[in-house]
Amino acid sequence: MSRIVKWTLCVLLLILLTAAGVFVVTKRVRMQERQEAITEAQALADAGDYAAAQAAYETLGMAEEAARCGEQLELEEKRERLHQAETLLADGAYLDARDAFLALGDFENAAQRARECDFRRAGAMLAEGRYREGISLLEELEDWPGAADAIAEAREAQYEKALEATYACRMDEAIALWNELGDYRDGPRLRDRCLARVAAMAAGTDEPIRASEYSGKDLGGGTLYWVRLGLVYVPRDVGPETRCMIFWPGGYDEALSNNYLSEYANSPDLPNAIMLLCYANGYSDPELKIEDCYRTLEQAGIENNVFLHDLVLCGASMGAYTACQGAAEIYRDHGLAARYVLTFDAGNHWEEPSRIMTPEQCDAAAEAGTAFMLLEFGGIGMNKRAIELMVAHGNDVTIVEVAEGGHYSIITDAMRAGMIDWALGKGARPDNGNYRYIPLDRNSTYPRGQ
Repeated sequence: MSRIVKWTLCVLLLILLTAAGVFVVTKRVRMQERQEAITEAQALADAGDYAAAQAAYETLGMAEEAARCGEQLELEEKRERLHQAETLLADGAYLDARDAFLALGDFENAAQRARECDFRRAGAMLAEGRYREGISLLEELEDWPGAADAIAEAREAQYEKALEATYACRMDEAIALWNELGDYRDGPRLRDRCLARVAAMAAGTDEPIRASEYSGKDLGGGTLYWVRLGLVYVPRDVGPETRCMIFWPGGYDEALSNNYLSEYANSPDLPNAIMLLCYANGYSDPELKIEDCYRTLEQAGIENNVFLHDLVLCGASMGAYTACQGAAEIYRDHGLAARYVLTFDAGNHWEEPSRIMTPEQCDAAAEAGTAFMLLEFGGIGMNKRAIELMVAHGNDVTIVEVAEGGHYSIITDAMRAGMIDWALGKGARPDNGNYRYIPLDRNSTYPRGQ
């Protein structure tokens, strides 16, 4: 082999070795650069700069890592939208917040937060007095924590609002509110009474209450009027708080047998109540006389812009029968529940079989929630058929055993000691040595066993 050939081969070998070395060095440099790029991309991802990291991974051809960065970007975007929805909710923009939560689908708790928006929106409606809308929305969320309680509170608030309008004699407003409330509590009865009041006002009457004052008597707290049935007392400052009362005397005749009614009516400090103080006890034809008395009391309410409520019925001696039956009849015919029935020394008259309350009347009075306070001198209780029947039918009956006095004193004491005043919402129930309160129930044996 010639020297030239050998030299040429050496040169070629040298070139090849150099090229190989360059290739190895270049590859190492590129690998190092790529690793540095990967490290940089990871650092970007670790720092939360997922957009830059995604671009870096895409440049490096690392599709899986780039996709993970994209997922993180989407997660961050949803979290930002969730934060924006939370801000809308905190600002009270409930509909916008609800839409923002719903747009997030099943991301984290967005669906639940959307329902929370409706719950809070319902609360805002109720706070504005928009009960029908608020309750309707809450009913769609009945399984939401607190929704059932909120519905109950809202209905009670709506009831109180309707009652306020009713007692203030804003009949159109009251009727609309009762219609919205539906069959809640005694709403239907109160609505019907409002409708009856509107009809009665439109029809007018031939027997106005204010036609003639009692001897021109203008009492300290109000005015006393003559009416066909007796006397009507009307407080001077009537209003939504004004209650009502009917008092039937004892005796068999059609005239006032004593002066306790007029004495009470002339008291200088009477409760805030419209009171019908009857001449007749209603012993004969009680249902007709009860109806007559109710219509007279209602007419007094119409003339004085008072809606009758918190009715108290009082009966002395045989007037006790009419008072007890009146609680059932007035409730059954007119929806007006008597809060209390007070009777005074009916004594042995509780045995009159044709005058005591029927089982149906006992049931009606029990449904009305009437409480019976029977003032007696002792020895009267479950041994009297009329009383035992009321108790057996679930009526709230209390014997008020009076220690001392006579027939008339049991009545005048109830006036002067404040028993009637208490029943009409003025002051506390009398608690003195002359009274002993004995509640009765089905297991009671009073007067023998107590």
